[in-house]
Amino acid sequence: MKHFLVVMFLLAGCRTEISPLVKAEPTARKMKQRDAECQVHDFPTATDVPPNSKNLGWVKVDRQENDDLTFELLRKKVCEAGGDAMSQMHWNRASGASVADPPVELEGNAWSMP
Repeated sequence: MKHFLVVMFLLAGCRTEISPLVKAEPTARKMKQRDAECQVHDFPTATDVPPNSKNLGWVKVDRQENDDLTFELLRKKVCEAGGDAMSQMHWNRASGASVADPPVELEGNAWSMP
């Protein structure tokens, strides 16, 4: 009986507590415009955007001569909307277009971070 009580006290006193997994703050890639007026942080998904950020809605731009100009124009539009971050950037094709057809516009979700 004495051994049983000692074992029970040890088990009760040595219980292990596992702390919950805390999601680390996402690291954003900083995208700078050439004129350096506004910096837009690029997040892969909306769940990666920092808490308390305000969603400003979708921003679309037409495809330019090359992809770099299109990305720069999208970042400029996000800045004009009052945002400093974007997520879920993707290309859109024309309605009824084949997958072989090139995309016609670039779309991203604009955010204003706290």
